[in-house]
Amino acid sequence: MARRERIDRQFEMRLEEFEKRLFVLKIEYEKYFSGLTQIEPLRERDDLKRFLRELQREHITNTRQKHKLRTLRARSSTLEMYWQRNLLMVERGTHPKMKFRADAKERARQQAPAAAAAPRPRRLTDEEKEDRAYQAVFDKYIEARSKCGQGSDLAYESVREVLRKQVRTIKSRYRCKSVRFRVTVEDGKAKVKAVPVR
Repeated sequence: MARRERIDRQFEMRLEEFEKRLFVLKIEYEKYFSGLTQIEPLRERDDLKRFLRELQREHITNTRQKHKLRTLRARSSTLEMYWQRNLLMVERGTHPKMKFRADAKERARQQAPAAAAAPRPRRLTDEEKEDRAYQAVFDKYIEARSKCGQGSDLAYESVREVLRKQVRTIKSRYRCKSVRFRVTVEDGKAKVKAVPVR
């Protein structure tokens, strides 16, 4: 009668964890190659390599666990080669999925009738949008100061700098996405109040 081999439960759990993490990493790379995510999961890949090295250093007596580790190592090696090949194609610009998207964009550009293409207004940059918002607040503030009999000889740049500092402070303190400004009159004086927007 064959002697039953003792199973190291802790090592078995680590093998299962490695298998799950390898599966998740495979999905993350598929997302990356499909363009769904912009960042390559390099850190997760390095962590998994380190984990595999740790598993290989273990003294394994159970035949089934030895076989499972060999299988996982072979699967990991196959995926590594697959990822490396795809990364090389991405680098060269020959990856099928990325090439297909680039070709589709090029076709759409060529098919658009040149005559009907009216000149589109240039999209504002985030900095330009931000500057316009500050300018609007500044204009309202100067108008309110004039009505209250306060001096209106303020420099836009200095007011903008004060508003920017307030935005940074409020975003940091209240963890909000943006800040809205209101121009109010209190005790006959014009004031700018910052309100956090969540």
